[in-house]
Amino acid sequence: MTPDDQTPHLTFLVGEEKRLAEIISRAEIEPLLRSALAAGFSRASVLDDHNLPICALGDQPMLLAPVIPEIGHALYVEGEPCGRLVLEVAEISSHYQAVALVIRDALQLTVNNNLKRMLTTEVHTSIVQESYEQLVISNRSLAESESRYRELALDLERQVEKRTAELKTAYAHMLQQEKLASVGQLAAGMAHEINNPNGFVLSNLNTFRKYITRFREMLEFYNLLTTRDISLENLRRLSKERWKELKLDFIFLDAEELLKQSMEGAERIKKIVADLKSFAHIDEAPDADVDLNVELERTLSVLAPSMPADAAVERCLAPLPRISCNPGLICQALMNIIQNSLSSRETGLCLRLATALEGGSVVVTIWDNGCGIPPEHLGRVFDPFFTTQDVGKGTGMGLTVAREIIMSYGGTIAIDSREGAGTTVIIRLPQESGGR
Repeated sequence: MTPDDQTPHLTFLVGEEKRLAEIISRAEIEPLLRSALAAGFSRASVLDDHNLPICALGDQPMLLAPVIPEIGHALYVEGEPCGRLVLEVAEISSHYQAVALVIRDALQLTVNNNLKRMLTTEVHTSIVQESYEQLVISNRSLAESESRYRELALDLERQVEKRTAELKTAYAHMLQQEKLASVGQLAAGMAHEINNPNGFVLSNLNTFRKYITRFREMLEFYNLLTTRDISLENLRRLSKERWKELKLDFIFLDAEELLKQSMEGAERIKKIVADLKSFAHIDEAPDADVDLNVELERTLSVLAPSMPADAAVERCLAPLPRISCNPGLICQALMNIIQNSLSSRETGLCLRLATALEGGSVVVTIWDNGCGIPPEHLGRVFDPFFTTQDVGKGTGMGLTVAREIIMSYGGTIAIDSREGAGTTVIIRLPQESGGR
């Protein structure tokens, strides 16, 4: 509570100290001061903490003119006085004091809301900047790791006898690196996917804030009329004219649509986060009974931002029995394979997913009409660090990790591809799995 008028105010603990002129603009102050003049005040001003006017309207003070009584109210930022509202009137009455309090409260509310928005923006900017710097560091680390791994691969070719032992020793580390690479790609896609609905939600809320100002103006106008000695018929006529002038019929209709769109955007963000959480299986046990059809859909959901705009996805998913495995690892294997399909063609991509139960095995088939794999490369696609992509675009570990995961549950993975004619990946997992 402020010491002079016991008006509640907000106290913020984040952000640098700000002056009143940095928080509220002349454009926001002027309509309120004009309403004060319309209410009968001869001059209305908002002063900063040095008593310098931020905005002043009405009669200019003249030298040697008699002193005009004034009503003054302090304005606060983070609980500290930062300026004053000064209203001059020939004779102070309870009516003018009440109008002054209404205008002061409107100004203080605008200051509080603007300060909250500014501090929220500062916090958001700080978090985004910190996240960006972390991604840059991770990216640099991954690029350095990729270079080291290529050198290691050349050395392993010269030391065939040690190759198997060294690969087993490095398996856990390589799996983690591939996960980090996948997380980086997912993070970029998810950030874009979340920013789209978040952008129009913020835009709608900003428009709604302007509508609130219109509602406030109408209420203040109506309150002003009710203090005057006018007939009910004139009150209705003037209120109706002001209502039309502020276009409140349109605003009421549009406000409902803005809220509806904002709710849809929030639900979209909620679904994106839920899909990512489901894909990561954060709250689940390491091994569980898994429906591969469900895991395929989850993987497609988190990869949706990475898909070409005109990509077509066909599903032919048969009912499947559940298999016992680590759902996070299975999603990792599926994501690595589908990511290869998504990068195989920039436009006109067709991706077909099919599942079936054949002879006690669950079969997953992933087909694309991408660029295909040249015959000389087909025999090396599962080799660690083998990639035909440019440096920095692939670690060469995606299919290697996928094969290791599938084989660890007693399954097999096979690739059939022709250059220029697409690629088919067939995964078979025994119905009674649980290999790890």
